[in-house]
Amino acid sequence: MSKEVMNPNNNIPAHLQGGKTAKIGNLDSSDQIIPRVKLLQAISPEVTTFDDAKAGEFWHTTASQSLGKVLAAIPIIIRKSYVLWSPRNDDRGILARANDGLNWDNAGMEFTVKPKGSPHDVKYKLGNTVHDRTGPGPALSEFGSSIPGDPNSPPAAALTYQMLWFFPEFKEFSPAIIINTRSSVKPAKGLISKIDMRPVDHYGQKYSIGITQEKGDEGPYFNYSYTADGFASEDDYLTCKQLFERFSTTEWRAIVESEDPDKGSGGHNNSGGPTDSAKF
Repeated sequence: MSKEVMNPNNNIPAHLQGGKTAKIGNLDSSDQIIPRVKLLQAISPEVTTFDDAKAGEFWHTTASQSLGKVLAAIPIIIRKSYVLWSPRNDDRGILARANDGLNWDNAGMEFTVKPKGSPHDVKYKLGNTVHDRTGPGPALSEFGSSIPGDPNSPPAAALTYQMLWFFPEFKEFSPAIIINTRSSVKPAKGLISKIDMRPVDHYGQKYSIGITQEKGDEGPYFNYSYTADGFASEDDYLTCKQLFERFSTTEWRAIVESEDPDKGSGGHNNSGGPTDSAKF
């Protein structure tokens, strides 16, 4: 199937080229779903759906267009959350969230699941926060919690970073969200450390988002890399500052699905796992 590129400047009649001047209704940013940029894996459904979608490239989910293997990008906002996923053989998808990165949105609930590699059913009980221990085992945010009794099992609750980016070379596709969770948490934390070390506001910093090849329990996969790449131009800096001021005080939504390429983690992966619309 050929891709259909959504370019707002394509084929606009002369009498309509003055830009947008009218508001469609009493809507705001909380009513919008922000586009995603995904790092495609060999098992990503886009690879078989679109002619130009290739594993190891970045894919804009709304434009249905490849953005290549390297992206110039300026960070607008990074927010963390925790997501409790059902096992991959369980069609319930997301069981619970802590959208503020600490407090469960549905504290006190219990879920019975059968994780991969577990000889029996497991019960997950939510405390008030992701770090609360509600039984003899570790908290759901700690290693050993997805399969109680197995200290090497990953956390049942997946730390997740939602990153809102501006792409100077793809302004028409900006802003968009990149999600890092499970295997991509480490590069995300490295990025956060780099942002903190640099002497200007984050929306004045420019990065090169690249790709690494790694090997997981169930085979090779692509992961993210973040490298400092100078500073934003004056125009881009002002644009990104405005975006930061706009989105830091409002709710915004993304299509959320696990981006963990390490299928051996026991969670959902991006091979067509559940999607969910969430507010951050």
